[in-house]
Amino acid sequence: MDVTVFEIVMVSLVGILMGAMGAIIGSTLLILVPLLSLLGLPIQTAIGTAKVSVISREIVPAVYFYGKKLVKPGIAIPFSITAIIASYAGSVVAVHLNAAILEKIVAVCMFLISAIMIINPQIGLHEKVIAAAPLHVLISLLLGVFVGFYTGVFGGGANVFIIFGFILIFGHTFLQATANSKLPNLIITAASIPMFVINGFVHWQIAVPLTLCTAIGAHFGAKLAFHKGNKFIRALFVGLVVVLALKYML
Repeated sequence: MDVTVFEIVMVSLVGILMGAMGAIIGSTLLILVPLLSLLGLPIQTAIGTAKVSVISREIVPAVYFYGKKLVKPGIAIPFSITAIIASYAGSVVAVHLNAAILEKIVAVCMFLISAIMIINPQIGLHEKVIAAAPLHVLISLLLGVFVGFYTGVFGGGANVFIIFGFILIFGHTFLQATANSKLPNLIITAASIPMFVINGFVHWQIAVPLTLCTAIGAHFGAKLAFHKGNKFIRALFVGLVVVLALKYML
């Protein structure tokens, strides 16, 4: 499929915006995939092309946040390993599930998360110091199983569960949870891309400029998140959760 210069420029500009948003709260595929589909890309190609851009969306802020000493690989790496394994199991189960019912389950989860945020307005604003222990590695592994399985089955808004899980279980602030969500998202996405590439489901004429522009946006998004802090990230996070809840409920 050929695309015009105008379409490439439009997608690239959207990529800058998505990079900035994705560096903070992720979930850019929810916007990019429908946009690429509107341009005429088959749904598999739209997903594969959008996934390539996620690489820069996560690498750039991951490096930035690591430089700010916000990344804790001891949590992120065990989580990522089990997430990759569980995502395959989830993809196998997905073909047998009723998509409409699953969407309602996701909507309920999103409503519960938003309710918890409203009831406890201080959650994620201040770090809870929790001493490192083998139990936390185990919890990280189990959280990876849940998120990985969800990603394989459904995927939309998986970053919400990662950030919220890191806040609830490990006592992270929103900024810390966002920083530590980058490595798992990068590893999970990178593991899924080869299948799309092998099957020709990546439109490189769009993917390359989209990925480069996403990197630019992600750089500014990471800096914005760091300087604006937890209240800013929390506001965006709650907004995303509510939008996801309404999207899957209606």
